[in-house]
Order: sequence, then structure tokens, then C-alpha cells
Amino acid sequence: MIKFVSVDRVRPGVTLARDVYGVDTFTGRIVMLKAGQTLTMAHITKLMGLDLQGIYINEKRVAREIVSDATKRDLINIFDEYHAHIDTASLGLYTEKIEEANAVLASFVDTILERDELHFDIENFDFHENLRYNHALSIAVVCIAIAKELRMSKGDITELAFAAILHDIGDSGVPRELLDKPAKLTEDEFDIVKTHTTLGYNALLSSSAVSDHIREGVLSHHERYDGSGYPKGLHGKAIPFFARIIAVADVYSALTSARPYRSAYQVAEAIEYIMGNAGRQFDSGVVKAFLKVVSPYPIGSCVKLSSGEKAVVAEQHPENPLRPVIFLIDDPTAMIDLYNDKCFYNVVITELIEE
Repeated sequence: MIKFVSVDRVRPGVTLARDVYGVDTFTGRIVMLKAGQTLTMAHITKLMGLDLQGIYINEKRVAREIVSDATKRDLINIFDEYHAHIDTASLGLYTEKIEEANAVLASFVDTILERDELHFDIENFDFHENLRYNHALSIAVVCIAIAKELRMSKGDITELAFAAILHDIGDSGVPRELLDKPAKLTEDEFDIVKTHTTLGYNALLSSSAVSDHIREGVLSHHERYDGSGYPKGLHGKAIPFFARIIAVADVYSALTSARPYRSAYQVAEAIEYIMGNAGRQFDSGVVKAFLKVVSPYPIGSCVKLSSGEKAVVAEQHPENPLRPVIFLIDDPTAMIDLYNDKCFYNVVITELIEE
């Protein structure tokens, strides 16, 4: 895809996506670099002498590695261990590896918290071919990012990550054919599926190494701020804090993942759904933090507008990442603020484009 970047962020080895033309302010000589040219340090030095906002480069759109393959494997092994030792009759949880799990999760949290920037574009984590693993681990990543934005302590973030990974542990007590049903559940079937929150909570009761915060997160992650959730129909701040964070991450991950009965939502569509339900289904404070760390349109990316024009994202609005500051590819001199400029209220971004 084509990406617009400021000259000071250009590194040797990238290729130009569009021609660059200008007059060197130091020598007065005309500088012309052609599209497709691989930039060296000498080229970049020349570019620094030009009066440019930035340049267009070619960038492969690849999933950013959020955690290492080794950490992914460790997390998956722990996740597998818990599910393998669930007794569906008593739902007694195998807890011998709780300490090991905590150590791996602490490393997992460190890896994410050490990132200079947590404003990442979450599309496909590819942790594992098993959808259940991808869902649990992607939720943990989003929860950690939200928690960092909320300035939670590292200890609390680690516990939150544990709760996120185990949030659907009670699924092991629900008939597989209901969980995998490729059609809408009947009311009676949905009532059975809803028991997974209580089943998971009960499973975790057998371990003194699992905190009340983790258990409450597992029990209450389907509660909704307006009281419409389950299993207890809790309202507002009566819903445990961990559960309020997991609820946002859970819905986001679920919407952006394909299901047998529907295709995956676009990232922007999922964000719009969560924004629209702030204060209703979700805690507004948690949603506000979520919007600061999940971006459908990263800075420098090319987008298509409802007007048919193409533009480049120049700046984010944390209050509404769906309406960033942009400039038109055909007229890069004019900045357009889709969030604040009333003249452009009827213009929306329709897609992220890769040209």
C-alpha cells in the first residue's frame, strides 16, 4: 500500500511510491527522484533539504507482531492446559500451573507495555489456527492496551490479562454443537450458552491462586452497563471493573472475527458499534480509553472518501478515530479536519485503500 510519511521518519531501503520534485534550499539545484526508486541515506539527506511535508512510500500491509512467537506458544500451551483439565461433570479446574501462567502473563504484559506506541491497528493476530485461542489472546492484548491508557498498575494489568484469557473457560461445560452452531440460537439454546459465565466462575473457585478480580471478570463479562446483560443483570458501576474492560475487548474481537453465519466486520464498523453503545452497553470511560488505542486508519495510510476522492490520514482524533485530519492526494496543501470542520460533516471515510 502507499503510505505518506514525514521526511524525518524515512529510513534507507524504502521505495518511493510517487515522484519527488523540488529545489534544494542549500544548493539551489533541482532534485528529482522517481517513483520506484529505493532510497539511500544520500537520497534522504537530499530530501531533508527540500521544503516538503513528506513523501509517498510503498509499504507492505502486514500484521504487526505484538508478541513473539515463543510467547504466543507459551500462552497457547497454558490456555490448552486449562481446557484439557476441565472436568465437565464437576468443572474442577486443574490449577497446578497457575504460578507458571502468572510468570508467562507477566512477560506478556511487559512485552506490550514496553511498546513506545500502543495505538495499533488490530486486524488479525494469527496467534493460532484455533479461533477460540485467537479470540482469547486478542482480547487480552486489547485489555492490556486499554488498561495502560487507564493507568492501571502492572499487577492489576497482569490479573486483567489472566481474566481475559480465561473469560470463556466455562465454554467447556456447554455442548460443542451449540457453540459451533452456524445459525441463530433458539431462546432455549441461548439460555444454555449463557451458563458459561457461571460455569467458568465456579471452575475458578477451586483455586486459591486465582483472585476474586479474575473470577468476577469471568463471571460478569457479559453484563451490560444498562442492565441488559447476564447472568445477574448488573447496572453501571455495579459491574466489576475487569468485566467492564473485557466486555469492550470481547465485543470488538467478536465483531472483527469471521463466524460461520457471518463475515467479519470492518475495523471501522466495529469501532462505530462500540462508540454508539458507550454509556448503554459499555462503560463510557473504558470506551474512551479503547478509542485511543485501536485505530481503523493509521496515520499515513491512504483512504477513500464518500466523495470519491482519495486522501492521506495526517492526524488522529482520540475522541473519534473514524474522523481524522486528512489531506487530499490531489491537493496535499489543504488539511481537512473531518471531526471539527462543519463543511465536511457529510463526508466519511469509506475504506482503507491499498494502491
